[in-house]
Amino acid sequence: MKAVVLAAGEGRRLRPLTSNFSKGMLPVGNVPVIEYVVRALAECDIREISIIVGYQREKVMNHLGDGRDLGVQIEYIHQKFQLGTAHALFQARDRIEGRFLVVPGDSLISSKGIADLMSIPEDEWGILTATSSNSSKYGKVAVKGDHLQQIIEKQKITEDLISTGVPSVFSLALWDYSDPMGPSLINTGTYLFDEGIFNALERMGVGEAQKLVSCLNDRALGKRIRVKTTNSWLDAVYPFDLLDLNEHVLQSVAGGYDGSLDPGVVVKGPVDIGPEVRLRSNTVIEGPVRIGAGSIIGPCAYIGPNTSIGINSSIGPMSVVKGSLIMDDIRIGSHCNVSNTIISNGCSISDFFGVERGEYTIRLERQSFSKKLGACVGPDCHISHHVSLGPGVILGSGCSIGPMRNIRDNLPDMTRAV
Repeated sequence: MKAVVLAAGEGRRLRPLTSNFSKGMLPVGNVPVIEYVVRALAECDIREISIIVGYQREKVMNHLGDGRDLGVQIEYIHQKFQLGTAHALFQARDRIEGRFLVVPGDSLISSKGIADLMSIPEDEWGILTATSSNSSKYGKVAVKGDHLQQIIEKQKITEDLISTGVPSVFSLALWDYSDPMGPSLINTGTYLFDEGIFNALERMGVGEAQKLVSCLNDRALGKRIRVKTTNSWLDAVYPFDLLDLNEHVLQSVAGGYDGSLDPGVVVKGPVDIGPEVRLRSNTVIEGPVRIGAGSIIGPCAYIGPNTSIGINSSIGPMSVVKGSLIMDDIRIGSHCNVSNTIISNGCSISDFFGVERGEYTIRLERQSFSKKLGACVGPDCHISHHVSLGPGVILGSGCSIGPMRNIRDNLPDMTRAV
């Protein structure tokens, strides 16, 4: 069986993190999300994979290559214009015979979920669902017996609340609330089809920009779609969602040292230390933690649980980092305090930097929604000494913050606050 991995989209709601990466190339646990997808397919003995690429496609292709290192064969199909998931799937039409899987390249999926979908009888198609208490980010799935009845697409307000640049904290809080009706089935965007799907879509006159989910609501497909449910699926819709994915993958850290530890260094729990990492004297690392190659930590620093630090990054003396996702080529100075925060590639942060972790509450007419947030720093930001970011603050890419500033509001790309 073949798989088609959809990885052409930009991930607009994840800006500014997707300024330089497609959504599937965002790292969690120092590994791009799309690599976890390919590994899960390989575990199910799916060896032939077509990846639909578009936005920032070179980075996907350079990272995965031909798939040999992952035990698969990968071919790339370029979707020149991102015109919806139905259009993306059509790009693979000439490469598919028989049954095949459609898998998003930007969410974490387990091999068991894929295997369950593959077990569906030959004469049926399939959809993989998950149970969620905040279905407002996704499409709800209505089921009759074991088969799909309808997919109720997410409301348009999720798009209306997002500006062209940085997502608002309002949308982050609003769309993470628990549904008052309790958990429901949501669509993971993972399907089992055969080549008949292409003819069915053509008969329906599917427009180029139409979403695949819209087509599955139409009975003109003439095929029953069996529903399977997984309890191991995670997706990032907004920037802070990446912290949940990061924490999830770090739970599987086995631990291992491939660097140098100075005197007085303490390592507790599962900690994965990459090549040429230096942990300087009296630094404490408390796992699960993953530290990428060439990074330098300390002296006298503390790295707390559920933290990943990318390659060639440094954390200065007396600094504390916990529950955070720190990407590649980042410099964090001394006496900094970073919690529940995402810092994207290429950032330089000076001494005495702090992130206020707090509960951000939105109150509407009849409901209130709360979310505990740190901060999100986009790529290539430069932050001077004694700077504080309030809870939920998102800095766009290329921002420059002068000394002694207390930033309480989101800043768009290339802002100079001096």
